[in-house]
Amino acid sequence: MIILELVVILIVSVTISNVISHFVPEVPISLFQIAIGLVLSLAFGIFIKIDSHWFMLLFVAPLLYNDAWRFPKHELWELRGPILGNAITLVLLTTLVGGFFIHLLMPQLPSAVALALAAVVSPTDPVAVQAIAKRVKLPKTVLHIVSGESLINDASGLVSFNTAIKATVAGTFLLSQAIGNFFWMTIVGLIIGLLLGSLLNWLRDVFDRVGLNDVVFHTVVTILAPFLIYWVAEDIFHASGVIAVVAGAIITKILSDHHVDARNPEISITGVRTWEIFVYLLNGIIFVLLGIELPPALAAVVQSSQMHTGHAIFYGIVVWFIVFAIRTFWAYGNQMAAYVKSREIKPSFKMAITSGLTGVRGAVTMAAVMTVPTIINDGTAFPQRDLLVFVAAVVVIVSLLVATIMLPIMTKERSAHDFTQPEMADSEAVTAEVSKPEMTESQARIFAIQVGIQTLREQQREENRAIVYELITRKQGTIAQIRRQLIGDKSGYTGTDDAELRLIGVQAQRDRLQQLLVNEDISPLTFSSQSRRLERLENLIAADAQYQFSSQWALVLMRRAWRSVRIWFSDETSAKIQKETSLAIRETSKAAIKALSDYMEKYSGDTVTHRMERQNAYNLIVTYRYRIENEKHDDTPEQRQLDEKMRMELELKALNAQRETIQNLYEQKRITRQAGINIRQFINFSETAALAGKDEE
Repeated sequence: MIILELVVILIVSVTISNVISHFVPEVPISLFQIAIGLVLSLAFGIFIKIDSHWFMLLFVAPLLYNDAWRFPKHELWELRGPILGNAITLVLLTTLVGGFFIHLLMPQLPSAVALALAAVVSPTDPVAVQAIAKRVKLPKTVLHIVSGESLINDASGLVSFNTAIKATVAGTFLLSQAIGNFFWMTIVGLIIGLLLGSLLNWLRDVFDRVGLNDVVFHTVVTILAPFLIYWVAEDIFHASGVIAVVAGAIITKILSDHHVDARNPEISITGVRTWEIFVYLLNGIIFVLLGIELPPALAAVVQSSQMHTGHAIFYGIVVWFIVFAIRTFWAYGNQMAAYVKSREIKPSFKMAITSGLTGVRGAVTMAAVMTVPTIINDGTAFPQRDLLVFVAAVVVIVSLLVATIMLPIMTKERSAHDFTQPEMADSEAVTAEVSKPEMTESQARIFAIQVGIQTLREQQREENRAIVYELITRKQGTIAQIRRQLIGDKSGYTGTDDAELRLIGVQAQRDRLQQLLVNEDISPLTFSSQSRRLERLENLIAADAQYQFSSQWALVLMRRAWRSVRIWFSDETSAKIQKETSLAIRETSKAAIKALSDYMEKYSGDTVTHRMERQNAYNLIVTYRYRIENEKHDDTPEQRQLDEKMRMELELKALNAQRETIQNLYEQKRITRQAGINIRQFINFSETAALAGKDEE
């Protein structure tokens, strides 16, 4: 009962903080949550004893999993240099240099504890930065770097922190042992995360193939994933659960991009919204707990070391300044290096200070510092634990306050604060339909999607051709998925209806690829890589296993790794291989289109079979055209932003056409009212998915 009461109190506290923040948006909500925690501790005497292992499992694992899942891959790749530098090199530099100065500042802290304190305050908190960015216009590059580094530096910082804590608990600190432990935790944690993330994704594929598409079930599996991965890595293999969770989230995200979920938007939207609520509560509870923990920690610090309260707060402010100074000079050094290399943008110390201010500490820092054990192996108390917790808390609070006050001054630009989020449309009441329908629900969905495809064709222009082909290809995939579910339906569909056409396309690609090699347009290495791709595609067609890509991730990754090694040791450059690969894709796709067009010349009749063959051939031709346009399409940040806008507009027009079609079918009494409601609900989910996240860009 006590635990349940505490859970209710914490959730109510988070809710109250959100209400207050709505009326005072200039102040980060984290500060209100800390203040509420202080009130609970001082006025009501609430004290919570935290178990370190369960705290990491309950809070850190899902928070890191969510961050890794949501971060955009393009920005992560484009800014990989600065992100990796900040996430790894800067974290290690902060840990070592910061730990040295912290030990000089507070000699009562043992060296290992000083290193642990420096490590735990090194990770940044993107949630806090993005909350500030709603009111302050920060450069997008700075925001992306902070978000990207937080994804990795949470892992590197926490591994460094755990290494220092374990050394303190053991009572000895051997550099060789610490380095060995670091690499074991990192490498094994990485492997465990990749394996379990892929296994969970494969299981979801299996569930989909057997028809287990329940939204609640998939959402529960997604929620359980970080806890399972963390527990297996930490308790069974004694590796880094943090690394495992991040790796598992990334591989799951990559594999899920090709998952059948993408064509079931209800699962996707429900999962995203559930995670938003879950992470919102976890973030808020952490800061409320911080407020509850502060008074006992300060009292223990004052009693144990006879330290004045002002001195303890002063130590926290100085530690924040040390970390801020290291980050600022690091950013300025990066600017200097970039200027020496390109001679384009001159270094700006103001921008370096802005980058230093964005290094706000938050939930992960507090979640980690609260896991410090109370005793060590010899049975004595952990040295200066209360001082460690209190100083880390002061660093978090000071970083939030300074960023809130100074960033508007540094940027001199403000942006609107927006609390709005897209809402799902309400469902209509369900009533029975008297007249007998002419179409089943699945057939009506296919018909509506085909109308949406026709709408996309009518909207096709030179500038949006690649996007139109992309959207049509996706909708054709949805139709194929629905048809696969029509086993037993009187549709006459079988999984081999278009297998012959697909094999014709594969053979045409193989012939054209051979010509490119004979003409020396491509190297043997490119020929070998593309031949294996066609062989895999042919095997998938023969097995009718179009949606099993994600279950073969290990084999695909191994082949890509081997191909990279071959490129590395060969005389060919990576740029040349990429150019040849693009040429091969374009030319083989053109050959497939020509072969399919020639094949269809003998189906000029107007029978049902002829119409079906022409439709299947057209669907495949659109897929090949999309591949060609995608290879020619520019991939720059500006172009991607423009593409995203056009993609959303086109998708919404197609969905509106689908919605009108379903309404017309219902008015003509060709579908039941229940079928119409179900299909419209699916369209509403698709529309929400198309709009999701647009208010955050």
